Amino acid sequence: MNRFLKLLHMEVSRFWKLYVTLFVMTLFMQGGGILYESNKYMQVVKDKMGPTTSTFAKFAAENGVVTFSDMMSRANLFILAPIALCIGGIALYVFLIWYREWMGKNMFIYRLLMLPTERRHLYLAKLSAILLFVFGLVAFQLLILPLESALFTSVIDQELRGGAETLTSIIQNHSFLQILVPRTFTEFVLYYGSGALFVIILFTAILLERSYRLKGIAAGVIYIGAACLLMIAPMLIMNRDMNDYLYPNEIFIIEFAIAVLIGAMSLAISFFLMNKKISV
Repeated sequence: MNRFLKLLHMEVSRFWKLYVTLFVMTLFMQGGGILYESNKYMQVVKDKMGPTTSTFAKFAAENGVVTFSDMMSRANLFILAPIALCIGGIALYVFLIWYREWMGKNMFIYRLLMLPTERRHLYLAKLSAILLFVFGLVAFQLLILPLESALFTSVIDQELRGGAETLTSIIQNHSFLQILVPRTFTEFVLYYGSGALFVIILFTAILLERSYRLKGIAAGVIYIGAACLLMIAPMLIMNRDMNDYLYPNEIFIIEFAIAVLIGAMSLAISFFLMNKKISV
């Protein structure tokens, strides 16, 4: 366990600069978007206020109030763009976390494979690092929502604002945040389990390529295609007459069983490749 934690610490420390950059980018883009849209809204209100609407209270009575959730919808591009960039950055790092080890004349993979520890610890450290990065970004998103709400409050006059919203209501009022923060354990398993499984499948495809090179590329593509086909097989069944015999919870159980099978098989193949095929 101690060696695994050291490997995990190494993976995290090698990514922390880019990771902090993603945090800063998210904070500035989302915060800036809320400020921009809030000031724009206030300017529109002032432009619409005529002689008969001399106060914000009268304007709110005639046109309604605005909430932080409404402002997030107005600033949706500023909210989603950094999230998409973070997802893209993590997705790219799924490949870099392996391929950077083979870069340079003195390839670092040689040193890693010769460490006095089981090679699966190296694999698990990389997988755990990816999962930590994902959950860290989600936690950061939750932490900055109250700050963004404070920015909204500082710009929008009190008489134009709706009632105070809880963090839960803010999340539930935004379609994408509902995915980042699932309401139920089943949704958590569905969203994050699917993501973790996809990373495991990609890791297997990468190790196939590293083990067999050109043949490994073909094997990796075939493996990804076969895994995806197995995962959507129950959905294909639902589109046929047989779906009368399957309830949604039964479909979920079947999907879960297939996912566990694919995950276990992918881990077994990856550990075999690391122990038997990838050599120094």
